Amino acid sequence: MPTVSIIIPVYNAQTTVARTLRSLLEQTHTDWEAILIDDGSTDDSPGILADFAWRDDRFRIIRQSNAGLAAARNTGLDHVTGEFVQFLDADDWLLPKALEQLTLAAQWTGLDAACGPWELCKNNTELLGITMPVPAPRVNLSHLLEGNRLAPHSHIIRAHRLEGLRFDTSLRVCEDYDYWLRLASKGLRWATTEEPVACYRIRPGSLSKNPRLMLETLMRVLGKVHTDRKSLAKAARSSALFYATSTALADAGRSFASARTMLRSVLPSPAAFSAQELGEAAYWSLVFGYGIGPDQLGSSAPRWLGQLFAWWDALGTTSLADEDLVHLARTAVPAQKIAHAMLAELKPDQPAILAGALGANGREIVRCAQRLGIDLIKRDARLPDPPITEPLTPNSTVLVAPLKDAAILDAFNDTALLVHLAH
Repeated sequence: MPTVSIIIPVYNAQTTVARTLRSLLEQTHTDWEAILIDDGSTDDSPGILADFAWRDDRFRIIRQSNAGLAAARNTGLDHVTGEFVQFLDADDWLLPKALEQLTLAAQWTGLDAACGPWELCKNNTELLGITMPVPAPRVNLSHLLEGNRLAPHSHIIRAHRLEGLRFDTSLRVCEDYDYWLRLASKGLRWATTEEPVACYRIRPGSLSKNPRLMLETLMRVLGKVHTDRKSLAKAARSSALFYATSTALADAGRSFASARTMLRSVLPSPAAFSAQELGEAAYWSLVFGYGIGPDQLGSSAPRWLGQLFAWWDALGTTSLADEDLVHLARTAVPAQKIAHAMLAELKPDQPAILAGALGANGREIVRCAQRLGIDLIKRDARLPDPPITEPLTPNSTVLVAPLKDAAILDAFNDTALLVHLAH
């Protein structure tokens, strides 16, 4: 019995599936099986799958007539033999230590699932500069109601927790979110890893194809969840604004009639959105709808700001508070970029000390320093005896984590978006 059974539905994915399958061969944890569901492909996908299966018998191919993503995953569930199950789409891929980190997290904590952060990537596989973090050390239903925090391949689940539970084939979209919510409603909790485990490919324009269907299906999915009404109302509000903003960005005539109708269909009464809500909805709409990362926001701002201001004006919200924009700037800048900005402050041949609580931000600085060959003296203020092994000297450079506001805003300056919005 392999440790992990990885279910990979494949339909006309000849341009991407080889990258997906190679990521399994690169895993440091080698005790896995891959169940390849050829869902009636009409391109060269079957030949690519056959080549991988010929070279490595951990790949198993199951062929069926085209039935859709949910049905293909269900077919895979009928054939798993592993202790854990993972779902991997044919256009995404795993990072080399993914299976090792996820299985260790589940085994060390004794929980039946584990998840990790995941990287957003461009369609050409380059990193977009955004890591989607895990929301808490133990992820549960309340965290998932804040949004779909799990990419299908960013987590693993013990197979026995999936017995008798199948994907809803009546859902054209959101079938994975529906599945995670049903599992969480049954008490499933996810342990977490610190390092990113997966890469998720952003296909520009894919979100704008049918945001109305996405929102309608999402509301149907949320309607199945048995929890307090306040949490459901918050989830509905943020989702409605996100999908309505995505629709507004694609509205060439700027009537925004469809986008406003989407909001009215979900929100029971007129809603006054804060600048922070509007800014975050706009930011993530550009990220997931058009593959625009933080480094591209500056050059893209002139194209989108007029549309966004017109949309916000149609909502009756024209004033934006500077403090909300600064908060948006902080959420938009990737931690990796801020780490580089802070390390750039170091002077050659001077001791560098990383002080503070070494959480996610501090660990990113450590990883960045290692990549750059910079030696750091690490001091975690949460420890009773902080491990300072060398004395402080007048010429020491001290970096503080959580990160400095100045470094955050400096890293954001070259996007120019904050300046554009403030004016």
